[in-house]
Amino acid sequence: MIEPMPRTNRLLSGDQVRIRSPEEILLTLDAEGTLRGLPFMPEMLDWCGRTFQVERRVEKACVDAQPLYSNRHFPDDDVVILAGPRCDGRDHDGCNRSCKIFWKEAWLEPVDGAVRVRSDSADSIAALQQRLKVKSDDSHYFCQSTQLRFATEAFPGFKKPWMVRIAFRELQNGDRSAAELLKLFLLFMMQRLRRILGGNNFLRGRNKRTPTESLGLIPGEKVRIKSRMEIVETLDARRRNRGMTVCYEMTRCCGSEAEVGIRVHRIIDERTGEMRNLQNTVTLENKGCTPSIDHNDCLCYDQLGDCPRGEKFFWREIWLERID
Repeated sequence: MIEPMPRTNRLLSGDQVRIRSPEEILLTLDAEGTLRGLPFMPEMLDWCGRTFQVERRVEKACVDAQPLYSNRHFPDDDVVILAGPRCDGRDHDGCNRSCKIFWKEAWLEPVDGAVRVRSDSADSIAALQQRLKVKSDDSHYFCQSTQLRFATEAFPGFKKPWMVRIAFRELQNGDRSAAELLKLFLLFMMQRLRRILGGNNFLRGRNKRTPTESLGLIPGEKVRIKSRMEIVETLDARRRNRGMTVCYEMTRCCGSEAEVGIRVHRIIDERTGEMRNLQNTVTLENKGCTPSIDHNDCLCYDQLGDCPRGEKFFWREIWLERID
């Protein structure tokens, strides 16, 4: 069994780590293919033995649960995000959600400078694959997203003091600079002020049945995000177009230019575990959001700070226009 990393030697932002071999990872997993409720997914197998940089520690994570998203934490404080890897969904019937991967520290080892040659045997890979689940039953998927509420727990006591403590931890860990935390705090205050003055009414449309449009966008195409008023004209009273909600963070990108990332055809619903089919929807890269912390800056509803999950925004094509 891989021993947990000592608290005095936890991985921090910028550290170089190597993902352990299939044999070592298998020793950490239970019969469900999880470590303390967090699944090791088949999509992660190809990264075994490779070296990555720690992007940040996961001090909190937003979880899609009734009635709204809530911030929770991993009880053992032993999870990090690596720079680069996102789930491509190939083993989950082509899910296009592109989630960042959560990595338990037990699945990683610090790089000590020595070059290690990968020697993963077919038997060891097959043994690990046999342990890993992709579905809990015929119609419900099993992945880090669907199991996140079971791998995390609510913060004890009052929420606001915890959010302040986490901000200081992120500064200490090197996850965020003081300037970035100040930006996030100002954005949080802007959100609060906007809700006091009128909530999300400025994003509520008048449509009973919302319109749709197909542009046939392909990855790499340049587009401009329409103005807020143009987007509102496509929404209903619940801020939705064909069931997809527009959030305040997305409106900060209005008027900016971007490149199409991927076409989104299907995603696993985190709350239900079921697959949802989408049409005329894309992700965007290199968005010129203002003010911006990074390209996938998501501020959870009524939460201080950002979210390590870095969830991609989904854009209906009717909210975009091509740049000739």
